Amino acid sequence: MPSGGWDTHFHLFGPQARFPLHPKRKLEVEDCSMEDLITMHNALGITRGLIVQSFQHGHTYEYLLHALMKHPKRFKACMIPSADITDGELNILANAGVVATRNAFAGSPIIDEHLRARCLEHGIGSHYLLHGEKEIAQWRDQILATQGNFVIEHMGYPHIENGLNDPCYRFLLECLDTARCWVKLSPRCSSQTTVPFSDVIPFVHDLIKRHPKRLLWGSDWPHPNYFKPMPNDADLLDLLLEWAPDESIRNDILIHNPTELFGA
Repeated sequence: MPSGGWDTHFHLFGPQARFPLHPKRKLEVEDCSMEDLITMHNALGITRGLIVQSFQHGHTYEYLLHALMKHPKRFKACMIPSADITDGELNILANAGVVATRNAFAGSPIIDEHLRARCLEHGIGSHYLLHGEKEIAQWRDQILATQGNFVIEHMGYPHIENGLNDPCYRFLLECLDTARCWVKLSPRCSSQTTVPFSDVIPFVHDLIKRHPKRLLWGSDWPHPNYFKPMPNDADLLDLLLEWAPDESIRNDILIHNPTELFGA
């Protein structure tokens, strides 16, 4: 792992006795704490990270703020704010290291444009999680009209069996063509159940050919909502050796691109 490398997509859960999850959550998860995450990152040589708020937390951000304040040089965060969040809260969170809000159609089919504009005033951008053409059709215009930089998670979940002409993948390229979009590389869209998820490689190589300066890598630790055989995070990181055999491009994906987007 090169010095200063980022993991731009992972979640923290608990300890739930201290940071309880939302009472109406749809998924039960065991404690996967900040200390657990740091142990894993240290083993892999990862020194920077973007904490992504899980929908199992609802709009609660105390655990995020705690992690950001405890390790300000290590973490940034992507949160899910409530519509009634105050400007004072947004100011505190932005100063602590919150750089983006997370928007998922499954979480809410409506993008709150007023909230998004308020967040942008504090330098907080937008991340999107989409599954399938119907969701893209609903949000297409709003995503492409996003003010400032934005990120598409998990490569936009293209239908792998359709190849590079898949409509979801073509929309991803349309987003990248705005020059304001970054994409998180991910094997989550693979139809295979174990590493090396080789059916994803043509998509990754095409993205690297087109937009090497707009790509990020994330582990998705501890892999919630993933019900296939649990991958080893070292194996997931090693996929980059095949995905991006050029060391300079790997360094862009792991260091330079996320540093440019999220700040030092």
